[in-house]
Amino acid sequence: MNFGLAKEIYGLQPWCMDQYSIPSYTSLLRDFQNGVTLELPEIRGNSPFVVQARDSKIITHPYQLNNKDDFEGIGLIRLNGPITKNGGMSSYGMVQLASIMQAMSKDERIKSFVIAADSGGGSSAAVDIMADTILEIKEVKSVLGWIEKGGMAASACFGILSACHTIHAVDKMSLVGSVGTMIAFNGKAANSVDPDGTKNIRLYATKSIRKNKDFEEALNNDNYEVIINDLLDPINEDFIKKTLKNRPQLKGSNFDDGHHLFAKDAVGTFIDGFKSFDQILTLAYKGNKSPDGAKTNNVKSKSNKMTVEELKQSHPETYNSIFNAGVTEGTTLEKDRTGSWLAHIGTNQETVVTGIKSGLAITQTQTQELLVEASSKQQLKNLEGDSAGAVVTKETKLETKEEEVKSTELNAFLAQADAKRKKA
Repeated sequence: MNFGLAKEIYGLQPWCMDQYSIPSYTSLLRDFQNGVTLELPEIRGNSPFVVQARDSKIITHPYQLNNKDDFEGIGLIRLNGPITKNGGMSSYGMVQLASIMQAMSKDERIKSFVIAADSGGGSSAAVDIMADTILEIKEVKSVLGWIEKGGMAASACFGILSACHTIHAVDKMSLVGSVGTMIAFNGKAANSVDPDGTKNIRLYATKSIRKNKDFEEALNNDNYEVIINDLLDPINEDFIKKTLKNRPQLKGSNFDDGHHLFAKDAVGTFIDGFKSFDQILTLAYKGNKSPDGAKTNNVKSKSNKMTVEELKQSHPETYNSIFNAGVTEGTTLEKDRTGSWLAHIGTNQETVVTGIKSGLAITQTQTQELLVEASSKQQLKNLEGDSAGAVVTKETKLETKEEEVKSTELNAFLAQADAKRKKA
C-alpha cells in the first residue's frame, strides 16, 4: 500500500489537469476502488532514459549508470503519465524522477537533457519539484522541452516544461496550455441520514470553528466560494506566477485563463516551434558544445556579449517586448534583414534602397564597403568643419536637393513594405 500516493490521488488534492485527461483518470480511480485489476506497463510512465549520441541507442534505467562505459549521451525524461508527487507501480512520481535526473546531471557523460512530454497534467503539489530541478540543472546543462508525436503538454505538464530552455513539438495538432487549477470531491452532508437510516455525523471541538470550513460549506450549503478563495485561487496564482517567470513569452497571451491551443497556434507563446525527435536530439547534443567542440556553459556566455538566453533569464520583460515585436518567424527574419540594410541609411541611401528591394541580406563585402564610405564621409565632414567661412555653392544645393528626393523615395518605399508585412 503506497499511502503517500493514495493520499495524493484519493484525497482532496487540487489538480492541474486538462479536461480531456480528467475523465480517464477518474475512471481508473473508480476501477481501482471497485477491485478491477489493471495491466501493469512493461516500462513505467514518467521514466528516465539515456540516448547515446553516437548511434541514438536508447538505454533504459540510466540511474544505474555506475559503470565505466565510454559514451556521450542525452538524458531523456519522458512525462507520459499522470504528474504525481509520489510514484507507484505504473508510474514514477516527480520526487523519484527529480532525484534520478539530479544524479544523471552529475554524470559527465550526460551532455544535456530532453523532457519528452505527453501528459495532461496532474497533482499541483508535483509541479515545483520537477520544475525547480530543471531550473537548477539548466544552469550547467541544456534542458529542452519536446512534445511527442500525437502527444500533449497541458496544465501541470506544461508547468514543468516551462522551466526548460526551449519547447518544441512534432505535431501541429498537439494540445498545449490549460494552465489552471481544479478540485473534485464528493461527500455527504454533516448530520444527515441515508435512506437506510445511517447517520452521517461530524462534530468539531468548540474552538475549531474554522476547521474544514471550506468543505463543510460546499457539502452542507452548496457554498463553493470559500474553497475557491482560500484553496484553489492561491495555488493557481502561484502556478501562474511561476509559469510566467519561467516563460515570459506568455505575457499578454491570456494563458492564465486556463485555455488550451493547438501547437500550430501556440508558436511564440506556449512553444517555440516544431522539431522531429532527431532534430531535438541534435539540438540537445550541440547544447553543450561550441563550434570548435569545447565544452561550454549553456546559459552564461564567456564573451562580453549577452546571449538570448541570458537576456531571457536576466531581463524577461525586455526579452518579451523584443520577442513580441515579431509576429511570425518570417516577419522577424525580414525585419532583421531590412534592419541590417537600414543601419547604413545615412551613408548611401541609393545602395540601401536597392539592397532592400533585392530581397537579399547584406553581405560582409557590402557592409565593409559602406563602412569605408561612411568613414570617408566623416573625414570629409571634419575637414569641412575646420574650414572657416565655407561657401554654399550651386553644386552643394543640388546635392542637398537630390538627397531630399532620395529620402522621400525611401520613406515611401518603407511605408509600402511595412503595409505589405502588416497585410501578410
